[in-house]
Amino acid sequence: MAKFLTGKTLLNQYYVEEFIGPTPLGDRYRATDQRTNKALSLTLLVKTISDDPEMLKELEGTSKRLQSINHPNLTQYLGLFQTPVLAFILEDWVDGPTLKTILANTPVSITESLVYAKSICAGLDALHRRSYLHLNLSSELIQINQNGQILVSGMAFAKPAGGKVSNWLNTSFRHCFAPEQYGNQSLDTGADIYGLAVLLYMLVTARWINGKAPPSSLDAIRKVHLELPPPPPISINPSIPDHFSRMLLWALRKKPEDRFKTTTELLSSLLLAARIGENEIPDLADPKTAPVTSAILAAWQYLPTPKPDLLSKDLPPLEDRLLAINSRPQEKIRRRPGIIQVISLLVLAGFLSLFWLVKPVEVSISAPPKFTPFAADYTPPPTFTPLPKPTDPNGGRIAFTCTRGDYNQLCMINRDGTGLSQLTDMQASNYYPVFSPDGGSLLFSSNRNGSFDLYLLLFSEKQLFQITNQVGNVISPDYSPDGRKIVFANRAADGPTSIWMVNADGVNPHLVYAGPDTVVATAWSPNGERIAYAMSVGIPQEYEIFTMDINGRNHIRLSEGLQGIGGSIDWSPDGTNLLIHAGPSDSKDIYKLDVNTGTAVQITHGGNNAGASYSPDGKYIVFNSLRNNDQADLYIMRSNGDNQVQLTNDPEPDWGAQWVQ
Repeated sequence: MAKFLTGKTLLNQYYVEEFIGPTPLGDRYRATDQRTNKALSLTLLVKTISDDPEMLKELEGTSKRLQSINHPNLTQYLGLFQTPVLAFILEDWVDGPTLKTILANTPVSITESLVYAKSICAGLDALHRRSYLHLNLSSELIQINQNGQILVSGMAFAKPAGGKVSNWLNTSFRHCFAPEQYGNQSLDTGADIYGLAVLLYMLVTARWINGKAPPSSLDAIRKVHLELPPPPPISINPSIPDHFSRMLLWALRKKPEDRFKTTTELLSSLLLAARIGENEIPDLADPKTAPVTSAILAAWQYLPTPKPDLLSKDLPPLEDRLLAINSRPQEKIRRRPGIIQVISLLVLAGFLSLFWLVKPVEVSISAPPKFTPFAADYTPPPTFTPLPKPTDPNGGRIAFTCTRGDYNQLCMINRDGTGLSQLTDMQASNYYPVFSPDGGSLLFSSNRNGSFDLYLLLFSEKQLFQITNQVGNVISPDYSPDGRKIVFANRAADGPTSIWMVNADGVNPHLVYAGPDTVVATAWSPNGERIAYAMSVGIPQEYEIFTMDINGRNHIRLSEGLQGIGGSIDWSPDGTNLLIHAGPSDSKDIYKLDVNTGTAVQITHGGNNAGASYSPDGKYIVFNSLRNNDQADLYIMRSNGDNQVQLTNDPEPDWGAQWVQ
């Protein structure tokens, strides 16, 4: 029955050529618009919809708005059409495989999964910005064209945020339904994030979220979504980075309020977990980053172009057809936009571009008062201070990256657990906080204006200063001890991330050392003479520790024989050792690495710990740990590893801590 439309012409315009396959929306065909010779995707809606006047009315009510949504990662929706006996939707034709074909060749690499994540997140974000939810994600509705462009189709059934799910879908297409889609709950972006996480889980494990093949019965599918926790992806595919595995589980939490809030946050978290910059993930699947997909595209048997005799068969001259069309006002016809519509769209595009080009810088601090813009001719003065002073026995502040709301933000807390405050609250990612040597300001990396740049938050003036401007993608900054210069890692071109330096007032950003591979962390020695850095040496997600002179010469490799070193480093105040973390992906521990001998001394034993930082007096260490039900929280311990005390307790991640008096 699925192929019964093949060879028929619908509405005297759409010639149905080829049956493609079933989708959650109905059976998909390839059709040709005989008036324009354009290939189309025609989906015949199931009878439960075509026979339901209320459902058709609902679809018609949203059709025009959904047709106006145009994005490179969304298949263009062309509208709902009806005959006396059936209903169908039309979309642009995407000639190529679907994600279902790719899943038959999984698992794929983390990088290849991120190619899909980036494109699908971009498409979903375009929907979400218009206050619509897709709600019907499935492998059959993710398409890849011949150029490697990944598109999400099925916009016809997108619903306004806050609406409720339709119950017409077949059981076999509920594998990506979020738990809340089985109840009478209002829905938000969390439902789409859950559905995307299911697809990514399948990409990297070749299993469904039960750790096996998906069941066929609705009750079994429902039970998994509502009750059973997914096995950690790393337990199925050990090559998956541990933090990446945890981020997928985060997106698959049962309660929508416990998941990531936006697709931007999901993608940023996955990229950080994989230690991959967003600019390293291409917009199109290519052989280097997506070899499985590229091999399938290369071997794909693309459908032939429409036959000319089919297009002209039994059709009157064009002038006669146009006259007939104009004489039938009751028939549903898609017309090209007229000049008024074109002008309206251009005006709208110009208006929206103001929001893209003019982005206000807003930062809030605890209370939260807003920071006022800084004067255009004002340059923040450099700070000067001697080596760090002893930590206040009753306090001492710690800054860290905290996931709060829709984006990763910056938070601060006293060393005794009091005074927790959120320093930033904006639609951007903020990472790698580091105090200036005098403790009066906080330097960090943010992408609030596009690429990642350095910003300085001056506490006393409640002002924000941009230090670097479009120099690349900046991470892991650290001050020189006198506060005059800043060292940082930066990916400025197509090569690997390198070590750069800039004056504290933002003057003279320049390359210091371009290594053979990616640098992920930098740290300036307390005496100001050396810079430590973590750099990849060819093993994915593992790094080695080096030091160099501040002019980029005399490189010394410190780490030898220690497996699974992570991408964070911190000098002891006396300059004798570096704090690092190393070990298996699901069981990292903190080590002290002697800078003179390269000897590594383990100071934690269990808990999956990372991101350690000394107190200014060297007596304590703050670090993040996943020991509490895989919840990333901050802990404090003595410098020998004793007396480990939990500092934060939040269901969202706290990590990347830096200590100041």
